[in-house]
Amino acid sequence: MIKFSRAALGALLLAASGFAAAANVVVDAKNNSLGDGIGLATGVFLSAGESFSSTAVATDLWDNSWTDPTYLTNADGHGFQSGTLDGLYAAYGSLVGQIGDGALFYVGTSFSGFANATGELKFFFFDSDAYNNTGDVRVAVSAVPEPANIALLGLALGAFALTRRRKA
Repeated sequence: MIKFSRAALGALLLAASGFAAAANVVVDAKNNSLGDGIGLATGVFLSAGESFSSTAVATDLWDNSWTDPTYLTNADGHGFQSGTLDGLYAAYGSLVGQIGDGALFYVGTSFSGFANATGELKFFFFDSDAYNNTGDVRVAVSAVPEPANIALLGLALGAFALTRRRKA
């Protein structure tokens, strides 16, 4: 019974430690438009100050003009067209993020930094309207656990070590 209790404690602590959060998502230019759409919920929940990164596939293209190839771009956005929306100045067509109700931030094809708020990470296609947007980009997200979570992981592994069988 004692071994079972230690194993159960280890499993509980391991689950609570919340290994690094990760997600692979597809952000749609029309449905996830900052102008007229809703942010794509990634399922990754972050705490303010927590480290995370994302990488968009650089060869995935989207645009905000239906068929004009001039506006075709990857998640870095257009080098020739930019604007300000909700306090963020960025290139139109770029991938931007928001954590909970926090401020928008530029993501592009590669981001590594710290959460500016607490909540779920959402992604948007940066533009002022959605009616003529096409395409999507694939994005991989990973979050590094906070030090407290790493400590819980260590306790969990210690509890598991105590449950190993001893030879007589």
